[in-house]
Formats: sequence, structure tokens, C-alpha cells
Amino acid sequence: MLVVNLSMLGARPTGLGVYAERCAKALSERFEISVVAGHGFVPDAPRLVSAPASVAIGASRGAAIKRALWARSVELPGARLLYSPTHHALPRAARQVITIHDLICLRFPQQHRMQYWYFRHLLPRVLKQCAAVFTVSETTRRDIAEHYKFPLERIHVVPNGVDAARFAPASSDVLPAAAPPYLLMVGARYPHKNVQEVLSECAAWSDEYRLVVASCGGDYRKALESQAESLGLRDRIEFLDYVDDARLRQLYQGAAALLYPSFWEGFGIPPLEALASGTHVIAADIPVLREVLGDAAQFVQLGSSASWQAAFAGLKDACAGAARKRAAAAILETFTWERSAEALQSALLYVDATLQLKQRR
Repeated sequence: MLVVNLSMLGARPTGLGVYAERCAKALSERFEISVVAGHGFVPDAPRLVSAPASVAIGASRGAAIKRALWARSVELPGARLLYSPTHHALPRAARQVITIHDLICLRFPQQHRMQYWYFRHLLPRVLKQCAAVFTVSETTRRDIAEHYKFPLERIHVVPNGVDAARFAPASSDVLPAAAPPYLLMVGARYPHKNVQEVLSECAAWSDEYRLVVASCGGDYRKALESQAESLGLRDRIEFLDYVDDARLRQLYQGAAALLYPSFWEGFGIPPLEALASGTHVIAADIPVLREVLGDAAQFVQLGSSASWQAAFAGLKDACAGAARKRAAAAILETFTWERSAEALQSALLYVDATLQLKQRR
């Protein structure tokens, strides 16, 4: 029996949680499964173990510690293989597959202290029990193999997807032009997202654009607000807390460009959502974003004012913009949730060919 671990899902998933929900739904349609689940999304499948709400991602302060302690007690009678769509393993599972989305916490330990401790001290032990590891990009696949010395041939890529129809461009008669136009950053909760560099490069954009930073909070937001104040950008920048799906779509559709200057990522979903919305993307020139975005984005060399200036100038090049949009169409056909589901099915059957598939209509 294939058991799917959804114990990490809470009521308002973002990032890892959305991926976990999509994978669980796909597996419930394709395999005979049971689930370990709490109070978040649960697919149409028997519940083998119920998880307390307190162990979900972001459920409360100390949720990571509660989750680790609870996980050690979970028994899975009859489980042939345990699949976790995140890195949250259940140690008593004799044979399991986990999904490592990125190694950001190892590169920036100060912003993810508990996660750093888990990845540094516990994950190496978990990997000894893993029949395979899944991840979301080829770049991260090689990172995992190099850092943990895990066999590359046992690491499989099951990429993220984007619902292109959900983020389709709005017609001009529905969405009035913003005045003045704005640049958008999404999910900028931690310093590795590098909003600070965008503020430092304000000479390249602040005369013509505003900046909207969505889903930004905590100490990082306070530091950015202080930086914006010192640069005289108080009237040119807007910070938003959590935004729901409807508001996020509007932000993408109305933006002159999405800025994504991260120092490191495991994949990069917001740029794909922006491309699906018909919005230009300016992204950091790092390996994983080159892998995912191809020719559909403009890339900036971080730390180079000249590169930033060229990127903003490129937003006005209609010919180059049209070429990027053609490239975006091909990329969006590659990164769909249906293709992710197919990759997930293939990877699981590679790990265990005896898993029972449903008869699909």
C-alpha cells in the first residue's frame, strides 16, 4: 500500500503546501492510497493516521518541534511505501520517499534556524531510510547529490506546475492601467529574496515605477521599510501582507514586470505565474531560474547597476518582449500540473513497480 504523508498541511497552504495538495490529488486519482493527514486538504482516500493540527506548517510557534516529536511516534501498519511531498519524514516508515524542494536553509541558516538544524542533523539520517528522493528541478537534484552524497540516479525530478488558465492575462477593458505603473515582488518574506538590492538600485526604476512587495512581513519587512525610508522611497513602495488568490491574480495582471532577484531558489513559481498572466519577468541570473525560465525572462547580474538599468530599458523593447512571450508560451506548456502528475507517477513506479494503479476512465 502507498501511504501519502500530508500531516504538514494546514488550513491556508502556500508554497510547499500547494505542491503537496496537487501531488496528493494526483495520486488519489492514479493509485490506491491511504493518507496521514490532519486538518488541511485530504484527498478522496482512507485516512490511515490522523495528525494533530498543531504539527501543520505554520500552525503555531514551535510547530516544527511538535511535528518532529509527533512524527517519531507514528506507526504505519501495512505501508509498503511512504511518500512525503515535502521533506517532512516519518522516521518509523521502513521504506519511504521524501521531496526536498531546495537547500536554501543550508545556504542561509540565520533565516531558517530550525529548518537548518533539521537539514543539517536529522535529514542525513532520514536519507538512509529513503528508497529515493524527489525534487523539483535539475539544479536542486544536483545540489542534493553533491551536499548529501546521495546517489544521483535515485533522485528524481517532479517539477512544480502552474495553472496557466488561472493566471491568464486580463483584457485591457477589464483591468485599467495603473498610474503610475508598478513593479511587483511576491513571497518576499526572507532576505534571500533580495528585495534590498532592488531598493538599492532605485535610481534605475523609481522615477517611472512604484514597487509593490506582496506577502512580506516580520523582521525582514521592518528592515526593508527602514531602508526605503532612508532612500526616500516611502511614497514609491507598498508592502502587503498575505494576499489571497484573487488579489494575487490582479497584482500579476496589472504589473509592468515581476522582479525575482533571489540569491537562491529551488524552482521559482512566481515567475511562471507572472508569465501566465502576460507579465514581463526580470530574474536573477542563477542556474535554477535559467533552467526554469529559459528565454522567457530578462536576467540580471546581481550586484551590477548596469545590468539592472539594461533590464528596465528592455521592458520598452517591443520586439524583444514579443520574443520572450513566445518563449513563455512553450515554457508554460512544459510546467503544468498534469505533467507534474505524470512525472510523479513515473517516479513512484520506478521506485516500486508493484504499486497498485487505479483503472482510469
